[in-house]
Amino acid sequence: MEQRFGQLLTMCGILGNFGFIERLDFENHLNSINEPLLRRGPDQKNSIDLQNFLATHSRLIIQGSKDDGIQPAIFKNIIILFNGNLYNKGSLTIELEKEGYIFQGVSDTEVVAASLYHWGSQAFAKFNGFFSIACFNIDKKTLILGRDRVGQKPLYYSQNSKSLFFGSIENFIPEKFRGNVRKESFIDFITFGFIPAPNSMFENMFSIKPGSFIKFSYSEGKLINHGSTSYWEPTIQDKIKDLNSATELITEAITSSIKEGMDASIDVACLLSGGVDSSLIFSNARKLNKNIAGITADFGEGDDAKLRSVSLAKFLKHDNHLIREISNDDVESTLKLVSKICDSPFDDTSIIPSNIVFESVKKLGYSVALTGDGADELFCGYSSFSNLLKIEKFLNSKLDPFIRLPGKIFAKRILKFKRLNLTRFFLPENDLLIDLSCNGFKKREWIDLIDTDYDPFHHLDNILDDLDGLRPLDKFRILNLKFKLPYQMLYKVDRASMYNSVEARPLFLNNNILDAALSISSTVMMQDGTKTILKKVYQSQLTHSGWNLPKTGFGWKTDSYQNIFTERENKFLQAKTAINGLSLLQNRNSHHKRGYYGLYSFVNWLQTNY
Repeated sequence: MEQRFGQLLTMCGILGNFGFIERLDFENHLNSINEPLLRRGPDQKNSIDLQNFLATHSRLIIQGSKDDGIQPAIFKNIIILFNGNLYNKGSLTIELEKEGYIFQGVSDTEVVAASLYHWGSQAFAKFNGFFSIACFNIDKKTLILGRDRVGQKPLYYSQNSKSLFFGSIENFIPEKFRGNVRKESFIDFITFGFIPAPNSMFENMFSIKPGSFIKFSYSEGKLINHGSTSYWEPTIQDKIKDLNSATELITEAITSSIKEGMDASIDVACLLSGGVDSSLIFSNARKLNKNIAGITADFGEGDDAKLRSVSLAKFLKHDNHLIREISNDDVESTLKLVSKICDSPFDDTSIIPSNIVFESVKKLGYSVALTGDGADELFCGYSSFSNLLKIEKFLNSKLDPFIRLPGKIFAKRILKFKRLNLTRFFLPENDLLIDLSCNGFKKREWIDLIDTDYDPFHHLDNILDDLDGLRPLDKFRILNLKFKLPYQMLYKVDRASMYNSVEARPLFLNNNILDAALSISSTVMMQDGTKTILKKVYQSQLTHSGWNLPKTGFGWKTDSYQNIFTERENKFLQAKTAINGLSLLQNRNSHHKRGYYGLYSFVNWLQTNY
């Protein structure tokens, strides 16, 4: 039977209220968040008002026009609010057309709506892209909130016995519905440098977990949460066990993913640091658009991004290469904005250059930027992978009497040798994996300074409990994909890009590349060291020497970070939380810049919210 897709009605930021409608609270809050809502979607803003459902959607138009893909979108008995992009829009369209659906425009909003109507919640597993979605069933009075596989797009909610609010970012939830400040999140932040889902900085505000959805229903004046359902979990398949096959597989996946990632109704730019990841994205994107803009951020002295990217651009004879010189004034300006860019405390200093770069992208006239984010987590690019590989053979439980037991006995003495960083060598397997996953202050650095019974490691223990039997390197790959990637890397990318009304597309996180990488054994992944396979792909495609350059971080390069967290800020922190930040910094083994910035971000958040 022919099913014609009805015209999408009026209504990429999301704000909604389900169940008992708190109309006055909704309207007052909508007025108060108008600026951040329009930053996420500056091109179009619409609302819908139905029984038990009130929602607003602000749109950044990437696909279609102002008359195509309008949201909130109504199809038959469902309404959707969609934030993101589908890479497999074309294949889903063909599949649905065979079922009798007719599409009127080119926006992926139509495809999302029809997919959810046809397949229900099973559609989430079919989507290839990045997204957060709210789907309301008018007849059944149900609401489904879902996120993409690895959490590229955020989605928060808060509920009581009769009403639920949901929104794209933390501050889109009305303050009175968030509950009290969750003090356990202080410890989460100190330990990890971010707040892992499903928690937030408030007791009654939660984040939808990556790769999952939650169903809510409303009946007889009561709101029911039916719990979270996971539709995707990263699994190491170990199907590919030789380097040549792995290189061919990833080469093919990159080619198809670049083509899908370049699909937009407007011009697309590419962030270019000159490293392996961005160079592969950029050089492949040029095959589809010879004049694509390559945009580089340069911090001057001590930063090699300009040198690397210029070298590659000259090698490729590419003229449309734009370099953004970042000054101290730029850094100072962004520091003043951190509490607006991130609604939660966040310790990754690369949020600063990220904001400046995406600001430059927008000023240059682009609203879509291709990025290489996710490659380090997916292809073992961090030094922590090589550090683990060196220790892995000593993690055999048979060696515990000779390694782990002496480590426990002499733990305090070992801590004194900070420069040698011997502690990790003596840790049991899971403790080591957790330690490598903590980018904030190590538990051993704060355990004697913070009076608490709360153990933040439960976030990681819950993941590791499902990984028994895997080799340590396999476990660590999954920990990176399920923990560090969504809550640190992708949090930063989303907040920095959307603050500047730019859609970031981390193309290595296309399902095609994700699935291909997970089919490759860890032995092959690390055969020639970190990022072995991407370096092989680089060598096969480019005769440029960029593949062999050492990895450098995309961070805030300065020696003045001590000035942002001083005795004055520490007194405020102690008064509010009883945490002595300066003592934490004295105990920190390395990465002091991140420690100072993290505490600065924490104080900023406390001043605004507590």
